[in-house]
Amino acid sequence: MKKVLAMGLGALLLAGSAVTASAASQIDFSGYYRAYFANAWNRNYGTSETKINDSGVFNRMQMDANFHATDEVSVYWRFRAPAGQRWGAFDATTGAFVNYWYYGEVKQDWGTIEIGRLNQKYAYTGLSNLGWRHTGPDGSGLYTAMNPFDIDDAPFDGIRYSNRWDNDFQLVAQFNRLKAIAPAPTGGDSLSTDFYLLEGAYFWDGGGASLGFHYLYDHAEFSLEAKKEAATKAYYLNPAVSHRWDNGFGLHFEGKAGWGTDDHAKNTGTGAEKLSGYGFYLDLDYNYGPGNVNLAGWWTSGNDLDGDGKKNKAFVGMGRDFKPLLIAYGANVGWAYEGSHPTLGGGAVRKAMNDKISVTGNNVGRGGFGGGDMANHWAIDLNGNHTLTDDISVHYALAYLALTKATAPEQKKSIGWEADLSFQFKLLDNLNFGTSFGYFFAGDALKQDSDGAFDPNGTKANTYAWFSTLTFNF
Repeated sequence: MKKVLAMGLGALLLAGSAVTASAASQIDFSGYYRAYFANAWNRNYGTSETKINDSGVFNRMQMDANFHATDEVSVYWRFRAPAGQRWGAFDATTGAFVNYWYYGEVKQDWGTIEIGRLNQKYAYTGLSNLGWRHTGPDGSGLYTAMNPFDIDDAPFDGIRYSNRWDNDFQLVAQFNRLKAIAPAPTGGDSLSTDFYLLEGAYFWDGGGASLGFHYLYDHAEFSLEAKKEAATKAYYLNPAVSHRWDNGFGLHFEGKAGWGTDDHAKNTGTGAEKLSGYGFYLDLDYNYGPGNVNLAGWWTSGNDLDGDGKKNKAFVGMGRDFKPLLIAYGANVGWAYEGSHPTLGGGAVRKAMNDKISVTGNNVGRGGFGGGDMANHWAIDLNGNHTLTDDISVHYALAYLALTKATAPEQKKSIGWEADLSFQFKLLDNLNFGTSFGYFFAGDALKQDSDGAFDPNGTKANTYAWFSTLTFNF
């Protein structure tokens, strides 16, 4: 069925490309060079015996090339060279040329189709869609000093149809092909993970509401001996509503519920066979002109310690791209190179879950599409932005985080407190400098022994991080 769908949509693309050009061809170039200096002290949340610090300077060169053949047909290309190279390191891993996204687009009266490696605004990760800001509730889709590594802009191969009618209704249908498991399949694409999205939305003055249905099919394993496939199948519902009033107040809610089965775990007797999970995000925002104040809260379900091993109730998480805080969501676990950009690991939330994603088993939800990543916790976050002058702005955040369910006997639920402060300076036209500092006060859920494993009789240690960036835009 999916191959027939792909062929049909491909034919529509060809039909659209045959339309007579209504405007001259145009090519737009833009991009930046960025140098960023990163420091993390006690990045492993270690005891006094195991504290690990790290620092480094990184380069990135990015270019966007947008080719507009006509008003109806365009091609978009983003590449990075290097994607994220540490000063003094010249190996291909950290300095590689990366084709980040590349896709074609056809716009017609009946809607818009994109096909290829789609950019991040088409990626569905965690509790995201209507009104979502990819860096989380504290950021925006644009670069800020709070998001120095562009962790959020993950592309995914796929095809997407969207249309918004004059009566303010919108429909989105999307298919994504996620990473195939290793070893690479030899019989075509049967060992991949497929993601389907169908969402309807209605917009009004000041806001809108949407309801999405998602289906994830993870081809976990194919047994030639048994002549059958073992897969993970998951269904999600995602309601969202957002509204801003004329008095400056705004409200944003997103929820997500997921249910699934893991045939691989059932066949092998490892891991949970039944999967489920719930989560929500809610914020109340006030815009007072030169800035805004935001009170946000989120919650995701956790798994029972005394479960029978056949069920897992932490199948819905906030997603790998949820980065509202510098440290709690990934600013100090280590400088790991994942995909085409450096990331800072799982942060305090992951560490409180004993360094494990709360769904065990066979790569469930790879690519950030569920699987319990950043599940089993809740948080309250007071944050805001203020423009001090035309060239200086400040961002701040104070948050408390805790586990929903303990992940080990005798474990306390408090993950800890975090305080962040960030400044952005416009030095010249097209030249910006940002600097951010975060301090994390570790809670009892992070008590550990000298080897870094959770220990109710162990010690906990605070951590802090400082990031500075210099960005040349063109």
